Parts: sequence; structure tokens; C-alpha cells
Amino acid sequence: MIQMPGNDFDVEELICNESFQEYCLGASLEHQILWKEWMAKYPDRKEYIAEAERIVSILNVKQGSRIEQLKALRSGLTQQEAFRSAISLKSDISFKSEISSKEEALERSLKVVRPRWYFYLGSSAAAILIAMTFLYFYKPAFFEVKKEQALVRFSSGKALRKTIILKDGSVVTLAKESSIRLGEGFNSSNREIWLSGAAFFDVKHDATHPFVVHTTFNDIKVLGTTFNVKAYADSALMETALIQGRVQVASKKYPGYFVVLKPNQKLSMLNSPAKTAISKPDAEYRISELKQNPAAPVPEEIAWVRKRLDIDNLPLSVIAQRLQEWYGITITISGEEVKNYRYSGVFENETILKTLEALQLSYPFHFEVEGDRIYIKK
Repeated sequence: MIQMPGNDFDVEELICNESFQEYCLGASLEHQILWKEWMAKYPDRKEYIAEAERIVSILNVKQGSRIEQLKALRSGLTQQEAFRSAISLKSDISFKSEISSKEEALERSLKVVRPRWYFYLGSSAAAILIAMTFLYFYKPAFFEVKKEQALVRFSSGKALRKTIILKDGSVVTLAKESSIRLGEGFNSSNREIWLSGAAFFDVKHDATHPFVVHTTFNDIKVLGTTFNVKAYADSALMETALIQGRVQVASKKYPGYFVVLKPNQKLSMLNSPAKTAISKPDAEYRISELKQNPAAPVPEEIAWVRKRLDIDNLPLSVIAQRLQEWYGITITISGEEVKNYRYSGVFENETILKTLEALQLSYPFHFEVEGDRIYIKK
């Protein structure tokens, strides 16, 4: 049975909790759901939680597979005494000097900024750090970087919008205080992401690799579609609004229960604190039509991410700046000639990729996408 900390938890307690370690490493969807729900109960202590996540990440150096990382943390707890004995046998002064210099180099490479309470952590956390340091210097193969397995995260922070273009060609626009985490093997063995907050998705069709969005409340499965998800962990309401295509929203609270949405439909779910005696969750899951204002070009649910762009003989450098400010994506243009290409036109309800592709028809240019950045050149 998983032991969750009480309301008086501290950073050290979180670091030494094996279930929390599995959550940080993304080793289990069950742990992801469990800890997200637990964190939502303590919004006033999110700084403690964030610091514990940071330290677990540092101890793992974010390298190797999830299983290897988890084994390393557990090994650090169990091998404390054995490592101390090994250290005591090395009494030579030059050896101590070598270890000291290597530890200093490790600290510089990790750029660790120690908070005040760091020096008062208990022996368990200290043992983890000692074990990881030992493995770093005497088992270099353990720390071999596996880039294809590295976790990828994107966050909007305080920005109103942040656009990310995924490797499969799907476009994700994050709302304020939102983030996504890509699953291992994204675009090769799967297309799974974990969302915290709100986001608009324009998913590239791939029948062999369904696109799945995991939230605290539901799992949303699509093949190729345009939809909006609002799923803040501390909110009482979760919404999925479908613009085009088809999505299936599967409940985590009621296993086996799911809803299939049609275009211009919205699913709203009340986030009750615990399971109730309701035999059917119909009282919590409600389907309605999208709110359409006759004077507005798009439904209210996605107005935050759509904009009419009027261009009248403007250089590409100015157009890029407008796109950058609205979509929250960095655009870099190489070459003065390209910057001075001039365009006119009206773009309405288009993604940033569609807008750039339309501009290419007048004055050809090339653009490459790398996550949350776009590079334009002749």
C-alpha cells in the first residue's frame, strides 16, 4: 500500500518516499494520478513539492531509463553503509584530494544551488547523494546518456500563450500556467502526452499511432482532430471542446466509462473530491453544444487561441513579430533579404504553420521547427 505524507510533510520526507520517486521519474501512470491529486490538496506548499522534484531530478542527472533511475535511488538508500566502509579504506591523502576535486567538479557541472535547509537533510537523502556520486566516478557506464529516452517538458509559465510544434507535426498551444510532458518514445512507438492546465490541440492524423492526452481526470484519445482541453488540477471543472474530428474521453474515476464527442460538442466534468455511490457518472459528465457568438468567427471556448491577422504590405520581419507575440513561439529569420519580403492578406482561424505555409506562396522561403522555436531562411 502506498504511504502518502501527512499535511506536515517536508522536502526530505518527499525525497525519501519511493512512490514520490516513481512519480518524478514518470515510471507509473498510477503514481502520476495519485500524486497529482494529492498535490492539489496542498496548493500553499507547492514550493516544497517543486524543490523535492528538483532534487530527485538532480540525483538522477535525468539520464538513463526510468527503471535504471528508480533502481539508482533505491540502491542509494541500501548501499549507504557499504559505501562508507569502502571510503574508510582509502585513507591516502592524495585519494581524498582527488575525491574532493571531483565532487567540486560535479557540483559545478550540475550548478546546484543549495537552499538553507539542505545541510540539515537526514542520512537517507545524504546516502542517495553519496551513492550517486560514487556511481558517477566509478561506474561511468551507468551515466551514459540515452537521448531517445529523455523526458521532454514544455511550460507556458506566466505567458498568455505558448505554442509547441511536436515531432509528429501536431501543434499544441498552452494557456497560462500550463505544461505538457511527452512520453518516452514519442512519435516513434507512441504519441502520448501528459497535460496540466489548458491547451489547444491541432493533431496530425496517424491512424497507426493514436494521439492520447492524459490529464488528472481523464484520458483523451484521438486519431486526427482539433480540440481544446481545460484541466487544471486545482479546478472543480474539467472541459474538453471538440472543433473537428472525433475524440474519446475515458474517465479515470469510473474505469470503463467513456464519452465520444462529435464536432462542436463540449464535455464538462465536475471534479468531486472522492468516489460516490453513483452507479453511473452521468451526473458528473455533461455534453453540451459549443458557445457560438454570431458576431464572433470562432466558439468562445477557443477564442483565446484564435486571431484574425490583417496584413497590408508588411515585411516578413514585422509579420513574424506579430505571430511570435500572439502564439508565444520564438521565430528567428536569417538574412536581410528574407526579412524584407513583403506580404498582404487576411488570415483567420489559422494555426501558425498554416499561416507560414500560405505566406510561402508569394515569396518562397524555408522554415524549420524545433519544439517551441521556428527558424526561417531563404
